[in-house]
Amino acid sequence: MNKLLTNIEPRIYQQVIFSDCVSHSGNILVVLPTGLGKTVIMAYLAAFFLKKFPSKQILVLTPTRPLVRQIKEMMTQFIGNLTPELVLEISGEIKPEERTELYPNAKIIVGTPQTVENDLTYSRLNLNNISLMCIDEVHRATGDYAYVGITSQMKKKIVGFTATPGNNPNKILEVCNNLKISYISFTDPSEASVADYVSLHTPKVVWIHLPEVYKDVLTILQNFQDEIISNLTKSLPSLEKSRYIGKREALAYHQQVVQLTKEDPQYGEFLIATSNLIRVQHLQELVESQGFPQAYQALQKWRKKSSSKALRLFLEDERTIRIESAIVDDSLIHPKLDHLVKEIKHSLSNLTSYKSKIIIFSNFRDTVRFLHSALSKAGIVSDIFVGHSSTSADKGLSSKQQLDVVKAFKEGDLNILLSTSVGEEGLDVGNCDLVVFYDSVPSVVRAVQRRGRGRKKKSKVIHLVTKGTRDEAMYWAIKRKDQQMKKFLKHDLPELLSSQEQKAASETLDKYFSVGDEKSEIDKEKSKSPQVYVDVRESTSKIPKLLKEKGAQIKPKNLLVGDYILSDRLIVERKSYKDFIDSIIDGRLFQSSTSGQSSQLERLAEQILPLLIIQLDSEMPTRQINVNSIMGALSSIILDFNIPIVYTQGDLETASLLFNLAKREQYTERTGISLPSISRKESTIREVQTYMLSVIPGINITKAKALLKDFHTINAIAEATLEEIERVEGIGKKLALRIKTILTSSNPELEL
Repeated sequence: MNKLLTNIEPRIYQQVIFSDCVSHSGNILVVLPTGLGKTVIMAYLAAFFLKKFPSKQILVLTPTRPLVRQIKEMMTQFIGNLTPELVLEISGEIKPEERTELYPNAKIIVGTPQTVENDLTYSRLNLNNISLMCIDEVHRATGDYAYVGITSQMKKKIVGFTATPGNNPNKILEVCNNLKISYISFTDPSEASVADYVSLHTPKVVWIHLPEVYKDVLTILQNFQDEIISNLTKSLPSLEKSRYIGKREALAYHQQVVQLTKEDPQYGEFLIATSNLIRVQHLQELVESQGFPQAYQALQKWRKKSSSKALRLFLEDERTIRIESAIVDDSLIHPKLDHLVKEIKHSLSNLTSYKSKIIIFSNFRDTVRFLHSALSKAGIVSDIFVGHSSTSADKGLSSKQQLDVVKAFKEGDLNILLSTSVGEEGLDVGNCDLVVFYDSVPSVVRAVQRRGRGRKKKSKVIHLVTKGTRDEAMYWAIKRKDQQMKKFLKHDLPELLSSQEQKAASETLDKYFSVGDEKSEIDKEKSKSPQVYVDVRESTSKIPKLLKEKGAQIKPKNLLVGDYILSDRLIVERKSYKDFIDSIIDGRLFQSSTSGQSSQLERLAEQILPLLIIQLDSEMPTRQINVNSIMGALSSIILDFNIPIVYTQGDLETASLLFNLAKREQYTERTGISLPSISRKESTIREVQTYMLSVIPGINITKAKALLKDFHTINAIAEATLEEIERVEGIGKKLALRIKTILTSSNPELEL
């Protein structure tokens, strides 16, 4: 094992885990405390599998771009004779067409799961070339997270790594089932083999008592909540009641009312009450665990975007106004801040021969920024570490900025880091002397990740907990769950996995000795693989991924007509119900965005077999519209445009319909599949000429129009010199040569 890597000496427990992974034929779950070198074990495994299967590749998945960069650098450093270009770093920042060209030349591919799943959907990456897949932070492999979709397609070895695989046994079993785990390698922090490398200090709890002014505001909020709950339960006796009301319970009330409103619109009036209940809960949490400045900031954000009726009524309520008046004073900070400043100054004063590293976690981005400002006023230098956001108000940090902050902290140029949850998972920020939980977390996984930042023998972990609030309730709940999870991982889960493996082996033998080897009808159906052209704008939806899982060959294209092409004649336009309503209101449905061009519906109606799918989802439309307007639009689509309409419920049903239509068209009707022309009926000469030029690689509609504007006809373009074609805006020398070659060459085998 030592010879597999360079520049590093393996530890005993790392050798044991490596041995577990290579000696068991099935998929492995490695549970290893934070800071004990899971990336080193990944590198050992990668080197072993590259040596064993030299023609194959290794795939490593990790949740964030900074982690991708970190793992790539460690792989390059540890594995001898592996140049940086052979370790491919993949994320959405690289264009899809570039990723397609890069994949075949790499030996190790390190990427974010969303990007890799997208590339699998569109056949840019082939899992048949992968001999080993390592998954970082594998506890995320639940629900519809990209890890689940990727692992369902993987037929070779999978090794998943995490500090804790879930918040409860059901979640852990879901992770194991999704990854087809047959063995767990669990390392308890108390084991002698890791004692020299991990800090086992129990977090010191600092109990914070709220001042009276905070309690007064919380009383107003409590009364506000009680009134909302009382009105809801009186008016809606069918609601499932909860003894304790927190954020989760408030959201559950809201979802119940949403469901009732779908069945009967008259219940819609109660959505205002449940929306305000969620807001009250949010303010309660901020006041209890963060402070008045953060609660005041939340109110100001709501005032800036008070677009909905529910929000306007909430902000106009006299109790909200009273709360806002009470918390406007910036000097009324939460007492946690005083304790934090004292603790930091004490830690910094004890510097010896090294620079102290301190990381402070908060659940809220606003609190991170508030603490940064407060520490600056106290003469303490710090920096923030938050994720990237799409909101215009707070963009957060880009991937490069995140990497720069982590580098400065790791190398000692920065002593104090203020982080949201983005700093909890995986990032190698070195060993911290002090880790501070500014607030409690509702998750065992997150609590373990936070504690894992303090890895030294002398590290301190401090938890600031507000007495008598949800802060305290979460603290005790996580402490209890943490103990339960360790017992489950050490004793119960290995027995469950062992029994499942025995059952699977028995089933395999039964099948081996069964009579007959003919494929079932289901297998025959799955063997059919229809092609589906998908508009690139649909790549943000889950439908292409679902079609791929069903067995379709997905071909992304910039489609001039429709969203999905299922055969030579069947073109499908898909609209969510919300988008359908919005397009009626703003006129997009029947009008073209470009003067003189056909509208979306007109182009669809020109096809031989057009179809409009309106997808109904769980969310209600946010814009109000008269039902007669909807009926009028539907009538026009059916009668004026002769376009059939089908309603589906959710992505899965839409994907199932598209897949079955494609199979029927391509295998039953034998119609084949191709991209449509601009029109199956009447078009102008200029429209056809524009379309003809736009199919040349590198030519889009804009460039095609520019060429026709200068030369007027396709024949004139063919007769023009290369220099004349180059002068057209957007056409360079290489593209001019391609245009000239395609329009004039008689050699069908000539490559472009």
